[in-house]
Amino acid sequence: MRAACLGPEGSFTHRAALALAGDCELALLDSVEAVLDALEAGRVDAAVAAIDSAAGPVAAVQAAVDEGRAEVTARLALAVTFNLYRSPGDDAPLTGVYGHEKALAQIGAFLTRHSLRGEAMASNTGGLARLRDDPRPGWGAAGPPGLETLYRLVVTHTQLEGACANETHFVRLRRPGAAPSRT
Repeated sequence: MRAACLGPEGSFTHRAALALAGDCELALLDSVEAVLDALEAGRVDAAVAAIDSAAGPVAAVQAAVDEGRAEVTARLALAVTFNLYRSPGDDAPLTGVYGHEKALAQIGAFLTRHSLRGEAMASNTGGLARLRDDPRPGWGAAGPPGLETLYRLVVTHTQLEGACANETHFVRLRRPGAAPSRT
């Protein structure tokens, strides 16, 4: 069995897929649209995606369910918190942050308080990978805690979302009419 989810490794969706996809082989894809396309085309047996977050519903996933292109077979709510990662040795004043559009909305008060620009990425860990592979002085990336070693970055701030508790709801999806999975 194969399941698709939004990557890269360490993303909130990847973490949810590890919990929801059982023993499936995971395909880490670059966008929610690619995950849904893989499911609809039958290239994977299941997909794991966020359907709702503290910043609102994930329109593409909700539409796939509402339009009958995907069926929900399991749900998982994960608490989400964001660290700010920077390139090692980058001591330039912080001017911007990479992050998924939902993350940027959830850390909006942090961005405003520090007069920072946000640049939307397909995933938070995509922002971490970009910062690692193409360091940009004065820029950071919002991402899940615990990824500093994997992405070779340093954490400069924690709990960017503030004191409010954020939760994202993930779903395991299958094609309509597909046989129930064994996991």
